[in-house]
Parts: sequence; C-alpha cells; structure tokens
Amino acid sequence: MIPPPLSAADMLSAVADAHDSPDITVDEILSSLGNHGFGLLILMLALPNTIPGPIIPGFSVPFALGIILLSIQILRGHRRPLLPAWLRRRSMKRARFRRFVGRADPVLRRFERWFKPRTAAFMKNKGDRPRALGIMLILFALVLALPIPLGNGPEAFAICIIGLGLFESDETVQTVGIVGGVVATFLNALIVVAGVEVFHQALKLSS
Repeated sequence: MIPPPLSAADMLSAVADAHDSPDITVDEILSSLGNHGFGLLILMLALPNTIPGPIIPGFSVPFALGIILLSIQILRGHRRPLLPAWLRRRSMKRARFRRFVGRADPVLRRFERWFKPRTAAFMKNKGDRPRALGIMLILFALVLALPIPLGNGPEAFAICIIGLGLFESDETVQTVGIVGGVVATFLNALIVVAGVEVFHQALKLSS
C-alpha cells in the first residue's frame, strides 16, 4: 500500500527536527519542501499587500518582481525554487525555526481540513498546468505592481490563495485563486477606465 503524501505541516515539522545542528539555512528548508517551496514563497510575498495601510508609492513593486521570478520558474517546470546563492546561505537558529513551526502548525492543520493534494479535473494534460499557472501568476503580479488605488488588495489576496494551493498541492484551490485573480484584474481594469474618464471630464470642465 502506497502511503499518503506528507502534508505541508508534516514537511515543516520534519525539516525542523531533521538535524541537531544549531542553525538551519534557507536552502535546507526549501530543499526539504521541494515544489511546496513555491507556494510558501509566493504566499509570503503576496501577504504584505493584503494588509490595509497608507498608500506607499512603489510598495508592491519588489514583491511583484519576486512573484514574477518564481512564476517564470514554475512556467519552465522547475521542481523547486531557485534562489541566489547569498540568499540560500542565509540561516536562522533552529530553535527559533522550531518555535515558528510550532505556532504555524495548528493554523496549517486547520487549512488542511479544507485543502488537500488533489488535481483539477478540467485539466486533462497535466503538463499544461505549470505553464498556465506561471502565465497567470505573471499577469497578476504585473497588475499588482501597478499604482492602482484600492487595486492591490484583491489581486494580492487571489495570489495568496494560489500560494496556499501550491503549498498544499491542491490544484482545485489554485484554480479558485486563478478565477479570483481574473476577477481582481477585471476590477482593476474598470478602476483604470473610470479614472481615465474622470480625468477627461475634469479637463473638459477646466477648459
């Protein structure tokens, strides 16, 4: 009998307890997570843009660029995220990482009641999914980088859902995130069109 695949929560716990060395590197964490690492990194990059706060010009741009770089790797079929050597060598105390995993574990377990490794029934050719997912993530990240008032939150939230789906290998949740991203992109387009129209009307009134 083939054992069920490890959940993301199980993988993180296994990484935390794998060695007795005092430090753990980013490369060690991502190597152990495999393609789950894409979901973790995309989620971490998108999450700050979902939090309401003062409008800071250019705030979303570095996060969007990071998502685009990861999306290109997904598009090209990489099995795990490829990061610069200096970033892979970054480390943290293993005890601190264990505390983080301990706090995150109950949250992830609750997610896993709803999210589970499953395929999207509509995608017959599984080789097409990484390409489609990579292209859509690049599109959403480009929209995220634009300075559109009130537009970043919905776009980032959709990317977070995709990240969670990737982290839990749940293609159905990824599909929900893609649909949400398309809706958010459409809303952003409406905001831009409305803004241009208001600008044109203001020019007419002032002339």
